[in-house]
Amino acid sequence: MAICLNFELVRVRGTVAEYRFGECLKELDGLFEVDLPRLINGDISLDTPISELVILKNKNQSQAAANRVFSKIYKYYLAHNEYPEKGGYYT
Repeated sequence: MAICLNFELVRVRGTVAEYRFGECLKELDGLFEVDLPRLINGDISLDTPISELVILKNKNQSQAAANRVFSKIYKYYLAHNEYPEKGGYYT
């Protein structure tokens, strides 16, 4: 089964980014926040559960969907040292 998710940056407060996300061709009704600089700098342990790294702000999407989007954001951040404005996860 194919998975298609889109995401877009809502805002950045300090080092914390808030993202809206959802299934392709549907409303981006999920919302989560993440703090990648703290994770990359070691302020947050790599042993921290993913649900404490990718913090859902509503229950309109699953944690698993948010985690997939997070993987794309994380890879982009490592390559560019900034949060992406928008993107997608497709398998």
